[in-house]
Amino acid sequence: ETLKVWDVETGECVATLEGHSDGVFDVAVFPDGRRVVSGSEDETLKVWDVETGECVATLEGHSDGVFDVAVFPDGRRVVSASQDNTLKVWDVATGKCVATLEGHSGEVKCVAVSPDGRRVVSGSEDETLKVWDVETGKCVATLEGHS
Repeated sequence: ETLKVWDVETGECVATLEGHSDGVFDVAVFPDGRRVVSGSEDETLKVWDVETGECVATLEGHSDGVFDVAVFPDGRRVVSASQDNTLKVWDVATGKCVATLEGHSGEVKCVAVSPDGRRVVSGSEDETLKVWDVETGKCVATLEGHS
């Protein structure tokens, strides 16, 4: 339910970020280093200002827990992977879901964004990786072979 911010040099906890109502599965840092986004079993993502410790946005739309989150290179969007078998792309400024990526038949466990921000790769309990075109929201490749 919380996130802790640590000073790497001293090993001290410098802040505790509170706001989720269930366990936090993942966190990602924005390129500017001043914000982080967290994904939780409570079905939400939260964007946090690391310096103030305040939640600056709550992103709602998944129907089950959020396993993984990733930030786009420009810092304007984030993507979430959920137990509801979907991924969602979010506009950080508005807090709105701008795309729902559907195609996995199992929980989506992990997600990554390509360095140019044009593709998203997801891994699922359905034993596949999928490559998504962010602009169209379409799956452009399904990679099988994991078990």
